[in-house]
Amino acid sequence: MNKIHIRPAEDEDLPALAELWAALDRFHRSLGLAFPEVTDAPGQWLASFQRTLGRFSFVWLAETDNGPRAFLLARLKLSPAYLGGVQAGEISDLYVDDELRGQGAGRQLVDAAMQKFAELGVHSVEVQVQAGNDQGLDFWRKQGFALDLTLVRKVLEG
Repeated sequence: MNKIHIRPAEDEDLPALAELWAALDRFHRSLGLAFPEVTDAPGQWLASFQRTLGRFSFVWLAETDNGPRAFLLARLKLSPAYLGGVQAGEISDLYVDDELRGQGAGRQLVDAAMQKFAELGVHSVEVQVQAGNDQGLDFWRKQGFALDLTLVRKVLEG
């Protein structure tokens, strides 16, 4: 069993984060993710939160002696006024490398995010789970999350 250390990500971690996210993207695509592949998706993913890191977005790493092996990206957002205009938390990405599966890394990362969300006084926290990721859905239920919305999508050709 590896000793796991959880810590906030720093700028020098971004290349390793991009590699971990690329592994997550490959997994989602294996489940049938309905969006097209794009050039430099990991770099674009980093750019989607890098400017707001530490204010509206937060990343934690789980690392071992072998370096970063898991991460969680959390974001803050505001619900529409007709839904109360409350601040909500979103766990937009969670990835745990096979090396750490079953050792509590995912739970520890979620705990770090939930602690931050509690400090910020968010109303609720949401997570989207890729269809077909039954293991992921089971994980989130074990973390105390309950099914709230179901998203369906139809891809239009042309």
